Amino acid sequence: MEEKDWDAVAATFEEDIFSVPAHDRLKQIERLLDLHAHADAMAADVGCGVGGALPMLAGRFATVHASDISSECLAVAEKKYARYHNIHYYHADLAGPLPFPPVDLALCINVLLIAKRAKRQAMLANLCNAVKPDGHLVLVTPALESALYASHRLVQLNEDKGMKPAVAQRKAARDTTGLDMGILYMAGAPTKHHLKEELADLLEEQGMDVLAIEKLEYPWAFALEEAPSTMEPPMPWNWLAHARRRKD
Repeated sequence: MEEKDWDAVAATFEEDIFSVPAHDRLKQIERLLDLHAHADAMAADVGCGVGGALPMLAGRFATVHASDISSECLAVAEKKYARYHNIHYYHADLAGPLPFPPVDLALCINVLLIAKRAKRQAMLANLCNAVKPDGHLVLVTPALESALYASHRLVQLNEDKGMKPAVAQRKAARDTTGLDMGILYMAGAPTKHHLKEELADLLEEQGMDVLAIEKLEYPWAFALEEAPSTMEPPMPWNWLAHARRRKD
């Protein structure tokens, strides 16, 4: 999606766009923030959207830099969270250098979605450069393994409805022309999904030491249309990466 697309959904962002913080039932993101919060620390929410994660940061860090490609989304966030006087807002594209000094902790949730590899690499490089040496990055990305597992579960549901195996599989099929590069279509848009090992490699290449990559689960209703409420775990998931920038 381009800037104009995000501007167009700003007013209905919370209804239209899945909120990772709102569905983090185990508070995994908050636990990572608590590890690194201290009175004089700076944090950033890179690709903040309408600011769903900003209260978590503003309540834990002295200064918060919030950036997004959409000026309309930023306007919504700034109005909604006007009570937080330690948040500074920036209209910025992660494909270029970010306009604030390196921070102690950067949070980035489902921003590295661009299908074009060169642009996505530039975005990751700029994100990592926004972290101080010995600072930390908390990164959430769609998991390719989860998308493939969701397809498997959908085939099972189709079979439970009485479809023959071949029909059940055909009905569950999605556009996988870019599957070997982790590109799947979500709501009609080509969207990058990462393998766990791939994500670790990419972070290491950018001078980050990967401390952990864990599953950040979310409800089946956001992965499959008309998902039965009785669907059992495992649940679909994003990858939640925790990394530290190496000292020069």
